[in-house]
Amino acid sequence: MKKLFVWALLATLLVAGSAFAAKPYDRQANASSFVTGNPTTTNNDDSCDISVSPAATLLLPYFEVDINAPATTAQTTLFTITNTSRQPQIAHVTLWTDWSYPVIDFNIFLTGYDVQAINLYDIIARGLVAPDKGTSNATTPGSRSASNLTGNPLFDIPGAAVSCSPSAMGGGVVPTDLLADVRSGLTTGVYSLCPGNRIGGTHANAIGYATIDVARTCSVTLPTDPLYFTNEILFENVLIGDYQQINPDPTTGNYAQGNPLVHIKAIPEGGLPGVGAPTTNLPYTFYDRYTPIGDRKADRRVPLPSVFAARYIQGGTSGFATNFKIWREGVTGGAAGCGDYIDNATLAIVETVRFDERENPTTIFVTNPFSPSRTNVVSLPETSATPSTSSKFPPLTSGDVAGWMYLNLNNNNTSGSYSSPAGFAPVRASQNWVIVSMFAQGRFSVDYDAAFLANGCTPAALSPTATTPTGANPIGPGPNVTP
Repeated sequence: MKKLFVWALLATLLVAGSAFAAKPYDRQANASSFVTGNPTTTNNDDSCDISVSPAATLLLPYFEVDINAPATTAQTTLFTITNTSRQPQIAHVTLWTDWSYPVIDFNIFLTGYDVQAINLYDIIARGLVAPDKGTSNATTPGSRSASNLTGNPLFDIPGAAVSCSPSAMGGGVVPTDLLADVRSGLTTGVYSLCPGNRIGGTHANAIGYATIDVARTCSVTLPTDPLYFTNEILFENVLIGDYQQINPDPTTGNYAQGNPLVHIKAIPEGGLPGVGAPTTNLPYTFYDRYTPIGDRKADRRVPLPSVFAARYIQGGTSGFATNFKIWREGVTGGAAGCGDYIDNATLAIVETVRFDERENPTTIFVTNPFSPSRTNVVSLPETSATPSTSSKFPPLTSGDVAGWMYLNLNNNNTSGSYSSPAGFAPVRASQNWVIVSMFAQGRFSVDYDAAFLANGCTPAALSPTATTPTGANPIGPGPNVTP
């Protein structure tokens, strides 16, 4: 029922939607990650739900940086990583284009209980990682921290201590030729290693996403390389993180947004990669499309959901607006060629439904008075920030200012690199994440995660069902079943 009071919502936006509050998700009794259909353990980490708690991988679903403006007015994205454990940890960071091409990676050495902030403007516009001290192991541990690398069996690769030294990490300065590629790849999709092919979209600002993994050594191996999973990635659930999207230019925004990063646990936790490593009960994993063909679940990371419920406010006397920052799992795997990344530019969407404040559903239909008829396929790239008024979503028809969106973002991939006959061919939903970004009057803004209706271990939701409330596949929370 219609209960919109614009100023009340504005107060809610400012008070209840803290950009920095890391609130845990409600946990459902979902045993779908267990073969028996019943929980085999009550260990804290053994859940397929995503929560804001220490994890082995952090995902920044969307970043945007204005690399052409001075630092005082440039829009930028910052993220912060915290090591919640006593032992030192290495965080391996990869920046990807909006079509899922990795343009650069770097390492952050964290002493016990250490915290490190990264401004992506520094990296992409200035070519500097964490100026002016960098992120090497030169940091002196605090009184409660274990000594750097001493007594930590996880750092058992010969030379690991050397690989994280200031000289080995280049002093945090990005080489000039690589920096030019990073800027070009994130703004025009042109990259020197892929001549004649596009690896990203075209936009004035640098746009992409980032992954941060616990690793054994400060290497330059990318997650697209199978060796990353057999030699380097670790499984300690110790990292937490958050991000801030800042627009300091008073002519275009003068506001900031923030939220926790997506915290992705390893199940089971601990141990070393490679032969004899523990196995997981997860049906598939976050890095599934990149892991070695012989061990498609080598990363052990919990998969992300495909179905979300996201609120929106659009219009009203205070000029509310809502964007959806959406990350999606692409169809390219580790063996992808330069010409394959364009497939991640138009990833199909199974179904979107807009519900207004009076519960009226609107879906996307094509009215075409000509023949032959065309199939309407709605798509989004691997990562994007899209207004709720976009034609990618059902239209606003009732005049209501607010409501919510049902988003079944499964890309329905039946081919693509990560499900090739030579590798594996699961019948499963693709992974996604949705952030609701609300703003008003050019000065009020907030980001928060959309609710997922089923976790990554839930079978794919079917479609379409929105206009048939009694249909076989109604919209609602996912079933608590084993796939």
